[in-house]
Amino acid sequence: MRRVILPLLVFFCVQTGYGQSHGLEFSSHEVIPEKRTSLRLTSGDPICMDSNSEITFEFRFRPGLQTYFGYIMRLITDDKRNIDLIYNQRLRNFNFVIGETFSSVFEIDSATLFGSWNVFTVRFESRSSEVLIYVNKRFIGKGKINARDKTCYHAFFGTNDYEGFQTIDVPPMQLRDIAISENGKPKYFFSLSESAGQEAPDRVGQENGLVKNPVWIKPRFQNWQKVYSLETNGITSLAFDKKNEVLYIISPDSLFRFSFSNMNPASVAYSRKMDTLPWGTQSIFDPSAGRLYNFYIDEKKLATYDPVSASWDKNFTTIDLTTFWQANKFISPSDSSLYVLGGYGQLRYRNTVQRYHLPTGNWQMIEPGGDFFMPRYLAALGINAAADTAFILGGYGSSTGDQTINPRYNYDLVAYSVRSNKFKTIFHLKEPEKKFCFANSLVIGPDGNEYYALTYPKDRFNSSLQLIKGSLRSPVYELMGDSIPYLFYDVESFADLYYCPASNKLVAVALHTSQEKSSSIQVYTIDFPPNQLVPVKVHEGKTGVPVLYRVLMGMLVLVPVLVLIYKRRKTGRAAGSGHVTPETGPAVLQPVAAAGENPEDTKVYSAIHLFGRFEAIDKQGQDISTQFTPLLRELFLLVVLYSIRDSKGISQDKLYEILWHDKSTKDARNNYSVNIVKLKTILEKIGDVQISRESGKLALEIFNESVHIDLAEFYRLISPGETAAKLPKPVIVKLVNLLQRGSLLSEVHYSWLDNFKSETSGLVIDVLMDFVTRADLHQEAELVIRITNTVFKFDHLHEAALEYKCKSLIILGRHGLAKDAYLIFSKEYKENYGVGFEKTFPQITGQ
Repeated sequence: MRRVILPLLVFFCVQTGYGQSHGLEFSSHEVIPEKRTSLRLTSGDPICMDSNSEITFEFRFRPGLQTYFGYIMRLITDDKRNIDLIYNQRLRNFNFVIGETFSSVFEIDSATLFGSWNVFTVRFESRSSEVLIYVNKRFIGKGKINARDKTCYHAFFGTNDYEGFQTIDVPPMQLRDIAISENGKPKYFFSLSESAGQEAPDRVGQENGLVKNPVWIKPRFQNWQKVYSLETNGITSLAFDKKNEVLYIISPDSLFRFSFSNMNPASVAYSRKMDTLPWGTQSIFDPSAGRLYNFYIDEKKLATYDPVSASWDKNFTTIDLTTFWQANKFISPSDSSLYVLGGYGQLRYRNTVQRYHLPTGNWQMIEPGGDFFMPRYLAALGINAAADTAFILGGYGSSTGDQTINPRYNYDLVAYSVRSNKFKTIFHLKEPEKKFCFANSLVIGPDGNEYYALTYPKDRFNSSLQLIKGSLRSPVYELMGDSIPYLFYDVESFADLYYCPASNKLVAVALHTSQEKSSSIQVYTIDFPPNQLVPVKVHEGKTGVPVLYRVLMGMLVLVPVLVLIYKRRKTGRAAGSGHVTPETGPAVLQPVAAAGENPEDTKVYSAIHLFGRFEAIDKQGQDISTQFTPLLRELFLLVVLYSIRDSKGISQDKLYEILWHDKSTKDARNNYSVNIVKLKTILEKIGDVQISRESGKLALEIFNESVHIDLAEFYRLISPGETAAKLPKPVIVKLVNLLQRGSLLSEVHYSWLDNFKSETSGLVIDVLMDFVTRADLHQEAELVIRITNTVFKFDHLHEAALEYKCKSLIILGRHGLAKDAYLIFSKEYKENYGVGFEKTFPQITGQ
């Protein structure tokens, strides 16, 4: 019985966990030959199989490229014969070649070749001395080989450098689940389910496949990638054209477009600006008419965008706040109408159904029948393929609609039928332990039976979006992919989810509009269908020591350390980072100690962070950055930067010139007076800091060193004017720690700021690279890697930093990470300069 159970158990373990999207993508003719992808199934020895054996793999083409000719697979036998599977682009067929003979020629239709995984099987039959090929379980053809007791071969996919059989032609393909069996029993299994590295482990035996220039598929289905970010002036709304895969971002003066088919942004300034774009305005794209609409529910008015004149045909007039925040909407082609459901405003939740008839412009409130639809907002809505039924999931509201009477989270799925004008409750999700609301749209899957939605907690500002997948038939759901940072402040925030059917991607958009009407938009994508969020699995390593055992041993070491850290924090002796996390809340900050100072003797301070994202922390450790309006922030930055750079500050006339150049002197003076008062009020919350005026200039003064400003600390450490001096290692370490947040005001863009950024970046790079060039790499490899990573924050294409980073990684034995760093750098270099990076990896590393 044991002999029966063991193979089944092994094969079950091999297959478990690989239902998720995974595989290896091959770089092809779109890159130079040495950057194309190659997979060799064993590290050097051939694969030898007794009697009958077969090799099976799943394969498909990548769409949207020009050249598809090349070798999918090449097997080289021990008697130096080749068995090849080649795609002939000119004839649009596959050639199965043994030696120099075409054994079979066959075709796969384009829809299947590009849209599905195709199963290829190559079978060796010793009795008949033949090799047979099957595609999707269909017999294709066969050819003769020399009969032997054992069949031994080297197996390559894509390019290969095997002497006498080298190939550089590989089609743009994707590969996964390579299984090799002997007499019906599994012997090797290469799932290609890795996320990084240049090895493809065998899940059955002990072999390791080797990959050159890998492009792993799994991370694209597991991790959201930020593909676009934008800051606009004014209130902003979103719309999505699913057919053409275009995101529209509507602002008061411009229309921004982002195409997911080619990942290109574009924008156009309106020929006539919108007079008013009120709070709560929403936008939607009509796929039937190919039109973009912007509407304001409270005025019952809808504007249409004219791409020819680059203008909207209507303007809104109200300045009142909407009473329909976060309402859901959809367009039904069956009656050519826009539907708006629910919303919130003036302390009331809504369950209204409003209909705008697009051809006539008639806006009416309709009375639906069927089940009770609880008043709500922060719900997700999606429509079926016919667009005559809307599914509404969850939300936040109350049965009475009154915010003061038992408001609560809602987790029911409700269907609204356009044809019958009725609601029907389908089911209730089990209430989660940690409550959440939903982004505005629900994506119905291609099969029409499943949905995808973005969830987030509404009880914190530093929130996050988490994708879930659920069924329209039963109250179950699962977490998918990783999470996305999301700044949530009730009506100031908006998030949405879209689906690109041609590109096979989900799109998440996070929008935050401050009370000062400045909007920040972040756009993310993940490949579809996304992978489930699963816990880390326990495997046994090659050393024979179970990973679980090693984890437990690590915990025995780590727990005392964590306890010590906790006690130190409790007594106020641990240094704060200044970042706010959901687990710990706002952290207190300490200044960076100068060389030779004892950090234990330093005092806890509030802070102003100028490196990375602008951040102001008050005396209680709270982040009050959002209290700075765009104008107040620019005014404050002008004062603080000019104060730090030359200790003199900035003249009032220069402030007028930069901030109010379009106003008269009188108006500029009035604006200045009003905003200085507002700024002083905010500064009082930060600490003993004020704006003083001396010799006609405004400067920032800090009393009792009560506020830590990272840029001031930076200048203190490097001692401007003496930067040529070789700074000691302790100071360099402090600088690296100080600069981890990023370059100077990386998310702020003013023309006057460019000189400050350039000057600071130059100082950072000069000082840090000076240390790197005189460091002993064998002794300081880890520190050099940290330093070069910091340099990349200021100049992501610094060639010398790449060289020292790769050399240090190799010294530490991290060859794969060194090659990855080189490949990432080369890719960014090509994207920025339009030409390939001229130095090879051996030239960079000196190997």
